[in-house]
Amino acid sequence: MLQQGGDMKRRTFSAGLAALPFLGPSLTRAFAQDAAASLPKTYSGQKIRALASTGAVWESMATISREFTDATGIAVEYVNLSYNEQYQKLILDLTSGAGSFDVFNFAYQWKYEIEPYSTDLSKIPTEIPGAPDLALDDYPKRALDIYGRVNDKLVGLPTIGDVTLFVWNKAAYEAAGLDPAAAPQTWDEVAERGAKLVGNGQFGYAMPAGKGIQTTVTWILIFKSMGGEYFDASGAPTFGSEAGVKTMKFLVEKLAPVSPPGNLTWDFPEMFNSLSTGQSAQSMMWPGAFGDLLNPRTSQVSDKIAWSPTPQASLLGGWAMGVNDASRAKDAAKLYVAWLTSPDIVRRMGLSGGAPARISALKDPELVKQAPNRPAVLAGLQGDVAEYPPIKEAEQIHIMIYDEVNAAVAKIKTPEQAAGDLQGKVESFMRRRGYLKT
Repeated sequence: MLQQGGDMKRRTFSAGLAALPFLGPSLTRAFAQDAAASLPKTYSGQKIRALASTGAVWESMATISREFTDATGIAVEYVNLSYNEQYQKLILDLTSGAGSFDVFNFAYQWKYEIEPYSTDLSKIPTEIPGAPDLALDDYPKRALDIYGRVNDKLVGLPTIGDVTLFVWNKAAYEAAGLDPAAAPQTWDEVAERGAKLVGNGQFGYAMPAGKGIQTTVTWILIFKSMGGEYFDASGAPTFGSEAGVKTMKFLVEKLAPVSPPGNLTWDFPEMFNSLSTGQSAQSMMWPGAFGDLLNPRTSQVSDKIAWSPTPQASLLGGWAMGVNDASRAKDAAKLYVAWLTSPDIVRRMGLSGGAPARISALKDPELVKQAPNRPAVLAGLQGDVAEYPPIKEAEQIHIMIYDEVNAAVAKIKTPEQAAGDLQGKVESFMRRRGYLKT
């Protein structure tokens, strides 16, 4: 999420996916014509405005949508904005009831904030005759729940599937006497292997510790592996719990010593560069980076890497599309969302460089040949999944996390102090926002 502003932060990077190969327009048009052939013309003459971020994936959505227009007579206009601009525009539009956008892509962290203004998409099969089957059982259940459900309401259908992966350098493993075919199963094992990989200018792990979202991502992955939960049964934050302290200590005492110096300013670009140049032999990585990581023109380790889901749990990224309940073309918008997320179109988007969340697409032989990391993405989506803090102000908590991790790794604070200060910051914030009464 790319809160993650910046040129190559995780959200924008996953959205770009620019390095994946693209098919020619004639082939992709053929897929679209098949998928659109049976759509109804009930709403012909209406117009849909769609809000999305910037990047190749969303631009390709706009391109594909021309086929929807040809089949239904419904015009589709995309408005593409940067991550922060999109968030601000969306919340203003929804809360004001202006209805400027009929459909919108959203990061799942926003779903609690948009839920009151969103249509329940689960009713599309009975409300919109001729709409494509939603095929909800074609998504990993936990991923669908995180992407699009708020309680029993389906507020979004996945448009981009994204999950953390773990990457290691097989040549470096062999040189260190490690099995290059065996993925680490725990974060303790990552650290143990990392210690064996350090030497001759090489480091054991590319840990980001800067004030950026990838530092928060790393903290979340370790926190989850330590059994951490964001909140207790009463809704009180538990970021400074025993698991929270263990997480800070692991980052400071286990991962930092095997990571390159200077990582106190690192975010995604530095992680990628360290891994792709062979400086670091292990790293967490997002699927959108694999096009460059497997390209010998952009990676010195393109033929040396192996990958798997991140140990113990994977952090879910990704986006979904919802329908504005105040839309003046709501039924046409529902038809559009059902079409855009239908299996045939998702497959086509995958062939065009997209990041599918559907099981059928992630297993599709042609898509796997195009992007061989897709089975690992599916395994991650179907495994134990971590998510960002499930409150609408999650981005504010992300900042608190990376601030405290940065201070701990820089040894400005002890791990215990950083964990305690993080707990205090989250408690204070939640009290100000009315989540906590005392």
